[in-house]
Amino acid sequence: MERNDSQTLAQTGKSFWSNRWQLPCWAMVYLLIACLLQFYFISVPWDQDTAYHVAVGRLIQQHGILHAFPWTPFSWLTDHYADKELLFHLLFVPLANLSWILAAKIVAVFLEVVMLLTFYFVLRKEKVRFAGLWALLPLVTSAVFVLRFSLLRPHLMSITLGFLLLWAAVRGRFLLLAVVSAVYPWSYVAFWQLPMTFLFATEIARFLSGQHVRWKPAAVAVGGILAGLALHPNLWNLLRLNWIQMVDVLFKNAWQSKAGIELGTEFIPFTVDKWARWLLACVLMAIAGFFLAWRNRKEDPAPLAFSIAVLVFGILTARTPRFAEYFVPFSVATIALAVRSIPWRSISIIVFCATLPFTAFEIAGTLQGIAMNVERIPPSLAFWLQQEIPIGTQIFTTDWGFTGTLMLALPERKFIVALDPTLFLVKDPELYRLWYSLPLNPYPGMGETIRRRFGARFVISAWDQRFPKFYYLLASEPGVRTLLVSDFWMVFDLGIPLQ
Repeated sequence: MERNDSQTLAQTGKSFWSNRWQLPCWAMVYLLIACLLQFYFISVPWDQDTAYHVAVGRLIQQHGILHAFPWTPFSWLTDHYADKELLFHLLFVPLANLSWILAAKIVAVFLEVVMLLTFYFVLRKEKVRFAGLWALLPLVTSAVFVLRFSLLRPHLMSITLGFLLLWAAVRGRFLLLAVVSAVYPWSYVAFWQLPMTFLFATEIARFLSGQHVRWKPAAVAVGGILAGLALHPNLWNLLRLNWIQMVDVLFKNAWQSKAGIELGTEFIPFTVDKWARWLLACVLMAIAGFFLAWRNRKEDPAPLAFSIAVLVFGILTARTPRFAEYFVPFSVATIALAVRSIPWRSISIIVFCATLPFTAFEIAGTLQGIAMNVERIPPSLAFWLQQEIPIGTQIFTTDWGFTGTLMLALPERKFIVALDPTLFLVKDPELYRLWYSLPLNPYPGMGETIRRRFGARFVISAWDQRFPKFYYLLASEPGVRTLLVSDFWMVFDLGIPLQ
């Protein structure tokens, strides 16, 4: 009798964990991890782009779907506006009345949990043992992924969509493939490049596995993308912006290091040392996953499809580090799918425990770094600036990265450019070169140049050690008032432009 009771309890426990309770339990684990990251480790969003996305969400809440962007009149977006991440920005609309930091944290937690649950869902559908643990492995494998995972950017949505799209293409889940493809143009700038990459990986894997290449997944994906584009409110501008982002921003400016264009450190390739510190575990997983996937490709092409996608992202990461956000999770997925052929039930635990000691130090340093950020314009400073700078005023800024922060602090004012300096260069190359050169090569009387050429009465500069002469000469000009000198900001009132 006791033995039967023990067997019944064991079977009940197994059923409890393996069926209906597994999903909510892992969802709670992922929610706890995301909340710890956003509400414990991060006090202020580390990335300045977050402020821009929150600002756009507030503008949508106030003005409806945007078709122009008059807040940056020197940008190509001014009268060719296209919201390449419209769905992402819509998430902020119901949170517009909250503080921007709280709104950012809520959206970040939501997208992070959805991403981890998507990994779990796909791996569980693929009969991967301990799928919930494998879904967490990207956060243990690379400090780079921990950093990118913590940032509230559209890539959180794109990685999730890409994971679903690749799996749906491999397994012939055409309804899911169509829906995900239709959502992509509303979610990410590379709305057709990434889906085509995943479809390419799928069909190459199918071919190498001795199966017939299928046309239907590509047809369904293309149909979904076209449907999503047709419904997008900024259709034609979105197509043009996609071309600018791919050709002008990535190929010409980032990869060719075009002079006079500063796109940030995330476009500077990793050194060998950084690859060893931040991505070696992923590289080893990708290599092991590829050989296992190749050996078993006749039985199942899915691991090989993920492995080919990893190879593509690995090549891109060698040129542009921001693609590491795809390289890491797809490497983990490749090894997770590939090791199903290994009979060890605890292989995920072995990989998890072997990886963590190697990466723990770098991950701890990353968490410490993102916790050190402070709010650049606290509410008291924002209120003071609003009293000094009237609504509708044109402001000359020396940098593009902090435009989102300034838009939140000074709503309904105008700034030079947001998102990317390339969008200024495309609209007016001559004026762009003047804007770029003024802080680097200042001269007496440049205040009048700023007034006349840019129609700006105020100058706001995030403190830059390259610009002390610019600050000194500007402050020394007749009629110019220095409004603020702080550790972060320099603010000048140039006076009313001369007629």
